[in-house]
Amino acid sequence: MNSASWSFRLARLAYNLLIHALIPVALLHFLWRSRRESGYRRHLGERLGAGPDPEPGPDLWVHAASLGEMRVAGILVNALCREHPKLRIQLTTLTPAGRAEGERMQASGLPVTVRYLPLDSPPLLRRVIRHQQPGLLILIETELWPNLLWHTHRAGVPTVLVNARLSPSRRGTYRRLRALYGPLLAGLEWVAAQGPEDAGLFRSLGARRVEVAGNLKFDLPSVHKQTDLARTHFAAEWLWVAGSTHPGEERQLLDVHRRLRDAHPETRIQLLLAPRHPSRAQEIRGQAEDAGFSALLRSRLPAAGSDDDVIVLDTLGELAALYALADAAFVGGSLVNHGGQNPLEPIAAGCPVIVGPDTRNFADMVRQLVADRAIVQVADAEGLRDALEGLLRIPEHGAAMIQQAQRTLSANRGATARTLDLLRPLLPPPGPSGR
Repeated sequence: MNSASWSFRLARLAYNLLIHALIPVALLHFLWRSRRESGYRRHLGERLGAGPDPEPGPDLWVHAASLGEMRVAGILVNALCREHPKLRIQLTTLTPAGRAEGERMQASGLPVTVRYLPLDSPPLLRRVIRHQQPGLLILIETELWPNLLWHTHRAGVPTVLVNARLSPSRRGTYRRLRALYGPLLAGLEWVAAQGPEDAGLFRSLGARRVEVAGNLKFDLPSVHKQTDLARTHFAAEWLWVAGSTHPGEERQLLDVHRRLRDAHPETRIQLLLAPRHPSRAQEIRGQAEDAGFSALLRSRLPAAGSDDDVIVLDTLGELAALYALADAAFVGGSLVNHGGQNPLEPIAAGCPVIVGPDTRNFADMVRQLVADRAIVQVADAEGLRDALEGLLRIPEHGAAMIQQAQRTLSANRGATARTLDLLRPLLPPPGPSGR
């Protein structure tokens, strides 16, 4: 890492001035978010490097930004612990959803502890790194915090980037900040990119060793039961799930639900609506009632089940298992200008999947799935209604989609094994005591 470069020094100085100016703004943001999601208020001291000290000397430090990245981390951690059952692993994250997923991993018996990553300030990170002295830092996808990279490098902590990708919305930013990120990326041991395009982008930004390992998300395990709900809790003859939805989508989805029910009065149809952020559930329940539907929060679902028109998911960790109960699924963030959410979770659950037009966050994956006829991509809410109508009228179409999707999943698995091959030279030898 060429720390003598004047352009790099100036870029770091400008970044540090900015980051320290923004620390009060970040703390206010967490407090503001906590009005709806109380998890942002809990453990707030960890954002400033305070709170209980992390256990020193973990073999691995794995950082994953939020829920999706933490699930990717879970795939890798499970595989690592099968080979190295005595590893000690520190997980860090940025969001309450990511922390809750990490805590579920801990509760399952994995040798992990979980805390929030401190804000990207030199004194905060120096303290954490000096106390922990981890054997290896694994970053998931695009967690390229400049001071985190710089101070782990200065402390001699090998750092790798796993399942690496650069979304189209971020590529221009990293190119403009190449003076800062080029030396930092050059200091990584290696980058394991999801595909050739991502690999080329990381090389162009300055990463020295870049390998194409594939997408760990294709290695999602079969859905394990993470809910006490069964299909009998839903009165519907036909149930569809709208998962990971964003503001601006729910009203469109409720209109689609109305039109679908009006076209099939002989069939009892229910919608399970799962916002990306469960803190919005009460608001969405109100939207459903304003639209004339009976609506119920999942947390208030009686033991006998419900015949309400719309059930709004207000819990964490259940959506993957609930996809397995559905006759069709729509994956949110794709009917609005957000870029879409990961479609592999409902596919792994064995559910026919529909996505909207904006899937730029998973462009390569969606392109392949559409080409394989493993999912359906629609242009708008009208197209979504037509696609749901087709699956309702001809169930065989959904069964064919599920079969093809499973074939596509099988053909693309293997990223975990390839990533483990890259990691092994950096890991302690398997044995009774880890490091």
